[in-house]
Amino acid sequence: MSPRRLATLVLLSLVAACAVTLLPVDDNADRRADHAAVAMAAPPAISEGVRIEVRPRRSMAAARSAILAAGGRIELEAGGRLQAMVPADARALIERSDDIELIAGETFVPLQIGTPLSPAAQSMGIDRWRAAGFTGHRVKVAILDTGFEGFQDALGAALPRQVVARSFRADGRLGGSDHGRRAAEVVSSIAPDATLYLVNFSTVTELNAAVDYLVQERVDIVSFSLGYVHNGRGDGGGAVNEAVRRGTGAGQAWAVASGNWAQQHWSGAYLDGNRDAVHEFGPGVQTNAHTFLQGDLITASLRWDEPSGKACADYDLELRGPDGALIRASRNLQSCQQGPLESIQVLATQTGTYTVRILGPVGGGPGRRMDLLVVGSPDRGFPLETSVPAGSLAAPADSPTVIAVGALSTSLRAEAPYSSRGPTTDGRPKPEVLAPAAGPVGEVFSGTSAAAPHVAGALALIQQAFPRAAREALTDLLLARVQPVTVGLGDSGAFRADLGSLEGLGLLLPPGAETAALLGVRPPGPGLALMLYRGPAGYPLRFTHLLLDRRPVRAVYQFDPPSQEWRVYVTGAPAFVNTVEQVGNGAILLIRFE
Repeated sequence: MSPRRLATLVLLSLVAACAVTLLPVDDNADRRADHAAVAMAAPPAISEGVRIEVRPRRSMAAARSAILAAGGRIELEAGGRLQAMVPADARALIERSDDIELIAGETFVPLQIGTPLSPAAQSMGIDRWRAAGFTGHRVKVAILDTGFEGFQDALGAALPRQVVARSFRADGRLGGSDHGRRAAEVVSSIAPDATLYLVNFSTVTELNAAVDYLVQERVDIVSFSLGYVHNGRGDGGGAVNEAVRRGTGAGQAWAVASGNWAQQHWSGAYLDGNRDAVHEFGPGVQTNAHTFLQGDLITASLRWDEPSGKACADYDLELRGPDGALIRASRNLQSCQQGPLESIQVLATQTGTYTVRILGPVGGGPGRRMDLLVVGSPDRGFPLETSVPAGSLAAPADSPTVIAVGALSTSLRAEAPYSSRGPTTDGRPKPEVLAPAAGPVGEVFSGTSAAAPHVAGALALIQQAFPRAAREALTDLLLARVQPVTVGLGDSGAFRADLGSLEGLGLLLPPGAETAALLGVRPPGPGLALMLYRGPAGYPLRFTHLLLDRRPVRAVYQFDPPSQEWRVYVTGAPAFVNTVEQVGNGAILLIRFE
């Protein structure tokens, strides 16, 4: 009997022994599975009252008891915090409690601007990596955002046929905003075979729960296109960064939007030359102006350089409307036991120019360094009258454990003027990289919101090429490939994100790979299949899934007649495990599907 005949008989006997029923794939079952793969949390009933977030002063048990005693209902516990619904008239009682500390609302803004830009992902070298076979296969990427409105309609088109969707909002909603869906579409356009997790939240307590879930799911990469206003001191601290560090500490690589606030930020020392207790942004200039449209949500925030919870200098912040009338003021008393922060959030009732004033000690006092942000949602990119780009980072882009992503200008040769930048308050340069600020063709999605998922998608391709690289190694691989851009006055000095050459990536798809095929009947689920390879020589088995409609493959076996031995390729195994890595035309393979 010839060796080839012997190999064929052995293969057929193996298939029979495994009792695998080889049936055509049920296309209708696939379509039914598309939506079955979407796991959503059932929305809980929400009673009347107000939602609060608290920290325990003594113990978590005492904090729970205090909320229940006030007639409240606990919704979530995560990150050493509690989120609860309480009757509106019970808030004052909770504020006086010795067992719980009420957390002020933390403000985040989707980092998207309204100007559509042209897509330019190919400028990062993504086309070269895709042509070489890298698609993000077996890489888990989470898009952590506010909402994913319309994502079901995008399944199988701008998004993969199957995704994992999970809401951590108290109301269980995944919609309400399409911001996260657009970010997910950017990732999918770069790494179409990555497993996408669409996860949303609305509070920092919910963010903590979402991070814990993504760690449990062993997600590799997180794309985060939201920016918190003055959460922490700008040195990588604060409640949001604490949550993020649990993810990065577990080995996740986070691509975080740096912010769109370089032209909506001012910083400098408090000055009161005429001794009227009103800060001067310049000689005789006591206001700073910003244009808003009717219906915009205005956020004005002032932070200064004192330790959290130990601010002794007392400053106030005022917002005035287009007619000069006072709309709202933040006049918290700082007496060495409060945070160095004053903030205002209000809807613009009319279109026009709004102004802010900073009030403080007569004559300047200790001359504290101020950081002022005046931003709108939606962010229309209107600048402050007097702005300072340096130090305009959003949180958590100031974290030392994340890759902060800034936006490239439309020319792709310089940093976009609106893109937030460092240094952080402890002196670190940020962002690490700059990326294109536009999503897929035809979509109006731009700013650093779009830049961050470009880098997340690129990280997914690198992760596929180096499957055992965790956060620090993955970050180093990305930063080793960056390219310089034109540096202008006041720019951050960050480099352009680039995937670089294909050198050192192992076996790549050979010329003519687009004509390759595996012939045979596939099992509808996990199991074995005997298949024949037709195509160019030297096809790497690491890309077998590309010939099988992206179905995951556990292992590939090939019988070698001369040596009378089985050769094996195990997906994701170290190189020393595999005894065959590529095949030629006419090869008979036994494929184990996951």
